[in-house]
Amino acid sequence: MSPERDWHYPKADMYLLYSLKQAPPYNCSAPFWRESREEIFTELRQVVNKPTIYYIALVKHNEKSLALPIGDECPSYYGFFFLDAKGADIINTQNETPYSYISACKDLGVTHPNLIQWFDRDKRWHKVKDYNCYQAGNKFYSTVIPRDETTYFHVEYRDD
Repeated sequence: MSPERDWHYPKADMYLLYSLKQAPPYNCSAPFWRESREEIFTELRQVVNKPTIYYIALVKHNEKSLALPIGDECPSYYGFFFLDAKGADIINTQNETPYSYISACKDLGVTHPNLIQWFDRDKRWHKVKDYNCYQAGNKFYSTVIPRDETTYFHVEYRDD
């Protein structure tokens, strides 16, 4: 299966597995996805009590890739489920003003987020761990600061 390109993840390998964003809805036909889809959906619904899974993509970063802030374009709730964190970080920025997205984009250049007082900037910082999930509502922008080989699922939910 060849990697796809998504504007959220420049230069990263991204595999779209499931999406209700377009018409007709997309459901990947790869055998590994067909075999494990229901099990993955069951696990994702246990983590977040939302009725509809709207979008699932598998993202694998390299040394040149980045992840643009995600937030207000999501229907209600979204999350990142890390399989292999490799020391990645997440910075959440509240979506309060028209400049919040710009503020979240500026976080892309941070190389040592542990040295910054994020509460002074009205932001939250998380050091990512393997097999953990990090969720946010669409009132926040989440900026993933990946490292080489960081791998995770990007999942979006919708309220019905």
